[in-house]
This record gives sequence, C-alpha cells and structure tokens, in this order.
Amino acid sequence: MSLPHSRSLLPALVLLFGMAGPSSASLLAQGPPVILRTARTIENVVRLNFIVADGGSLTLPGVIFGDITVEKGGKLVVRGSVHGDVINQGGEAKIFGRVTGAVVKKSGSTVIDPQASVEGGLRF
Repeated sequence: MSLPHSRSLLPALVLLFGMAGPSSASLLAQGPPVILRTARTIENVVRLNFIVADGGSLTLPGVIFGDITVEKGGKLVVRGSVHGDVINQGGEAKIFGRVTGAVVKKSGSTVIDPQASVEGGLRF
C-alpha cells in the first residue's frame, strides 16, 4: 500500500470505527451538551458532551466520546472511558478509568486514582 493511498483511508476508518484520536474525540460528539441535574449512570457507548450541573451526578462505567464539564454542586465518577476532556468548574470529579483528553481543574475537588489513565495531561 502506498503512502498517499493509506492517507486516504483515514477518513473512512474514522467513519467506520468512530475514532480519530484524542485531539478530535470531542468532535465526534453530536448535538448540544446534555445538562444533568439528577443522578445518571451510563453503562454503554454515548457520543455526547455533558454538563453535570448543581444537584446532578454522572457515574460512568461505560464510554463517552465527548467532553464532560462538572459545575459547582455536580458530581462525576469515571470508571470507564472518556474520549475527550474532563473539566471541573467547582464540583467533584473522581477518575478511576481512562480519559484520552485532559483533566482540567478550574476549581472544586478532583481526585485521580493512581491506576487511572489520563492521556491528555493534567491542568490545575
């Protein structure tokens, strides 16, 4: 397979497998962000951005292709995978699984388990 031909395969592979790497993972999220104001557990694969608002919580044993923002009063527990960024803007974020983007702590409490994988780095 020649190099130019292999480059032309990338868009098709992205469409086929739904992955393009950590830098473009949040681009795969579809529609406006979902705002959570109650408790929610996601056990499957979802292509959405989420905002965990005051009074809301998200427990993630599944997979999200998109970003998760945790606002003041929100709670997040990641045991599965986030293919995007996790941004804590004043809530509680606990990472036990995998984040392919960055974990950004603007305020609030952010705990990253030693066994967790954060591929995009930490920003505090």
